[in-house]
Amino acid sequence: MLDVHPPHAPTHTWKDFFIHIATIVIGLLIAIGLEQSVEWLHRKHEVRETREALRQEREENLKFFAVNTADFRLITVMLENNLQLFLTLQQHPGTPEEKLPGVPVWSFGYEPTISSAWKNAQQTQAVALLPRQESEDDDNLYRLLDRVDNGANDTYSAIKNASAYAIVDPNPSHMTPAQIAAEIDLIEIAIQRVQVWGVYLLVIHSYHSDFSPAPHLEEAARLGGLIRSSADQQKLAPAQAMTDAKLATLRADRLAALKAAGDTH
Repeated sequence: MLDVHPPHAPTHTWKDFFIHIATIVIGLLIAIGLEQSVEWLHRKHEVRETREALRQEREENLKFFAVNTADFRLITVMLENNLQLFLTLQQHPGTPEEKLPGVPVWSFGYEPTISSAWKNAQQTQAVALLPRQESEDDDNLYRLLDRVDNGANDTYSAIKNASAYAIVDPNPSHMTPAQIAAEIDLIEIAIQRVQVWGVYLLVIHSYHSDFSPAPHLEEAARLGGLIRSSADQQKLAPAQAMTDAKLATLRADRLAALKAAGDTH
């Protein structure tokens, strides 16, 4: 007679249970670790790509910055030339065109900022992966470059307005005294606009020294009449001393306030 016995059920002990749980936990930890490693490698790769794109974009903007500095200086002399011509007409009405100290020149050149890599880094949140100081420096640069763009656009608009008279008659000697006075006002506005543009270029250089060459402080200040010639400075030295004496205490108070503000940071 054949004996049939039921299969023996596996014996479960606490030891088996803990081994099973430990195996699951270790598997989960390995999976999480692998996932984090993959994520870390992905972020590292993304940071490397972002930095390289920003580096290349910066190189392009450095080239354009040098061109814009040259344009600033060219436009400055151009507007000063034009102002002198119309001041001559105002002081000597009826001066024929060929007797003027030059001819009016109306031109404008500017290379706009490239910012596609920076905008892409912002949209993809890649900026958040960069160290804080690095991202803040980049943000500061592109904000200033945006102001330079705005300053250039304002300068272009002002030059366009100042040159509009030539559409009807390019000969400034044919203008009436009232038209000449209005034209002088328009040129002065254009000079103010180019001065602001130059200051923005100067500020970029002060924060990011690799953006060079840049306008000098004296160039921008001279446009606004803030710096006089050497001869004028010598002649006005006694009067300047009296003004400095009046302002000395207030200037010292301002420096003390700045120092106190710096100590709080």
